[in-house]
Amino acid sequence: MDLGSAQLLSVAWFLESVLALVCFAVTVTHTELKLCGEDEAVCVNDLRDCGPRPPSSLQQNLNMSCYYQVSADRIRSMTCEWSEELSTHSSEVSLIFSSKYKVSSCRGIFNPLAVLNVTARIKNSLTGTEIWSQPQTVSLEAKPFPPVVTVLASTHDSLVVSWRSSSDGRCQLRHRPNNTPAWTQVPDSVSVRSGQNLSFSITGLLPFTEYRCAVACRGHSGLWSDWSSEVRGQTKDKAEPSSPTEMCYRVEETTSGEALHLHLIWKAANPQKGEGRVLWYELNVEPGGQTHNITGTTALLVVEEGNYSVAVRGFNTAGSGPTTHLQIDTRGWISPPSVRNLWVISHYPENRTLQVEWRISAAVSHVIVRLHSDASPSSCQWFRVHGSTTSAGLPDVEADKSYQVTVFPVQNQQCGPAQSLNASLQHGALMEPVGLKVLRVTKAEVTVQWAWHAKSGPIRVGRYVAALRGDSHSRVWRLFPDENQHTFVNLTPNTEYTLLLLADSVPVRLVAVKTDFSEFLIPYSFVF
Repeated sequence: MDLGSAQLLSVAWFLESVLALVCFAVTVTHTELKLCGEDEAVCVNDLRDCGPRPPSSLQQNLNMSCYYQVSADRIRSMTCEWSEELSTHSSEVSLIFSSKYKVSSCRGIFNPLAVLNVTARIKNSLTGTEIWSQPQTVSLEAKPFPPVVTVLASTHDSLVVSWRSSSDGRCQLRHRPNNTPAWTQVPDSVSVRSGQNLSFSITGLLPFTEYRCAVACRGHSGLWSDWSSEVRGQTKDKAEPSSPTEMCYRVEETTSGEALHLHLIWKAANPQKGEGRVLWYELNVEPGGQTHNITGTTALLVVEEGNYSVAVRGFNTAGSGPTTHLQIDTRGWISPPSVRNLWVISHYPENRTLQVEWRISAAVSHVIVRLHSDASPSSCQWFRVHGSTTSAGLPDVEADKSYQVTVFPVQNQQCGPAQSLNASLQHGALMEPVGLKVLRVTKAEVTVQWAWHAKSGPIRVGRYVAALRGDSHSRVWRLFPDENQHTFVNLTPNTEYTLLLLADSVPVRLVAVKTDFSEFLIPYSFVF
């Protein structure tokens, strides 16, 4: 059998020991058929199938299912399907069609009035062994072709799909969310007429969700078409987003000194609290009529000294939400200072809360803590605590994600510079001090220095400390990512000390140092 005329099948294998269940679907068009020379009642798509066949005792019952189709370009075809347990190798399959009557042209045997016997021949491409099926009588009842489906419209809980029917009959629909494998079939089929353009509304869907839809139709023959190609459609949001409930600004001088930087920050809407999903924000600034479309919750503008009116509103597929306004005078601004000594502690698996700590040196009305996943930076949680508070617990954090924690103070709608730190439930703060060394030594002081790097190991550390031990007093200094050096004072001259880097009281680095009457001493250091 040559590959041009045979059906070489790619099959789905379900392995069981060394055998597999092979699902065959073989289609032969009327243009592929050839008349066997001496047997004028047999048509084949491979002339090597002409001639004697095995005795009926060696033929197998394959329980074939066959159907007839006519394409839009008038190509007539017969498709037969069956399952067979075979060794896991590609097989060559051909079909033999025989009639009770003499056939003048094989191109005409596929017609609605014909009754044919179909025999399948399956040849194992590796071993060369063959299986012949028992002849099976089929009548050429036409199976409809699947319709072409489009999505016309959508609401927050429905999709309107449309297709054109090729015959009188009925059609059925099914749908599923894009990320869900299970289909939901619409309970009632839809009556259609030939040539009718039909629209159908699939209801009861989830808001802002992408769905896949398909349609199958049945004509007079009673045979259902295959399911159509899947068409995708997305429902809209259920409601417009709410207005940003909090907004603040910070003014900074530029390096040129000729203009100012205006930083804007606002609270993102929370869909879980009924505030509506936001796809983007529209930012309007007056005077000047500037309009910016922003997907995040921050903006940086270059402005001059003066009074400005800022308006922000969110948009989604349902429309736009209410507008939040902010009046800004960029003259005489006084921004609160940033927080200091930001750190994050995790007690997972005891709980799924990230404990955030900081210090602040000025009185402010409140402090904002923002949490967003590295995988979804546009999705942000916003926590507000009183200005005198120096810690906050961020609950219900997912264990398999890393996050960025950002903290900034707010006073009179002016926000201080933000401090950020990456963290996760499994590893806590994702920063660690490295390279602890002695920078300077005097008679009574030792200045030490370190650097901060992204955490390289999986060990979770609640706190890092630099400790100096050697005389009757042990001196400790807790390390934070916004600092990289510290001076230990009131030391004893001409005394040997040991500098340690402790991770939760466990030494990870030791450095030997000795105070002296000289102003500088090159220390001897080693790593423990």
